[in-house]
Amino acid sequence: MSRDEPIHAVAFDIDGTLYPNIRMYIASLPVVLRHVKLFRAYGDARKQIRRERPVTDIYERTAQLTAERLNQDPTEIAKKIDHVIYDKWESTLTNVRLYPGARELVEHLRDRGIRTAALSDFPVERKLRLLNLDGLWDVAFSAEETGYLKPNPEPFNRLIKELALPPEQILYVGNSYRYDVAGARACGLLAAHITHRKPADDPADFTFRRFSQLRDWLERRLVATDKP
Repeated sequence: MSRDEPIHAVAFDIDGTLYPNIRMYIASLPVVLRHVKLFRAYGDARKQIRRERPVTDIYERTAQLTAERLNQDPTEIAKKIDHVIYDKWESTLTNVRLYPGARELVEHLRDRGIRTAALSDFPVERKLRLLNLDGLWDVAFSAEETGYLKPNPEPFNRLIKELALPPEQILYVGNSYRYDVAGARACGLLAAHITHRKPADDPADFTFRRFSQLRDWLERRLVATDKP
């Protein structure tokens, strides 16, 4: 497999990749402060689930692990997760601005005939709409739909299947060294890492801080499929 093949598709993580995490933290602070214990328990549960195999039902398992940490009923916790995290917390995205050049890069890729995809650990449809990014993707889904979270191979393998391309022709862009970069590379995809501090052993094919840098790097790697 050559790492120098032209790139035919670019897929993006969403949270912390298309917008800075700090903006989400600030926008969602009122919701988080009202439900600190829930968010902490939920976060710990998700970390554990990333390490578990097999997972029969990711939603049920998340509720179960969160409930254990809070000593509450899993059924009630599942309802709280839906209402507080998947509804209220996600709604705060209306106050979050994208990184400069993020939307413009996606639009540019589509103008060039490059396939675009969005893959996040959280539900994507409403999130993309709130960020004014809906309608820009050939493929968009949540890792949860595969039953596993990144960096497990299932989300990346589904991405490869839906894009119908060899993995070495797909670039995955993310902000997490462990979940995005390592996960994508383990499945044979190219990886671009948006970060302000590059790890010494970062395996990313490209590391950047600004989307203008990623766009410049991509110009030399994109397959020649410009639209007439």
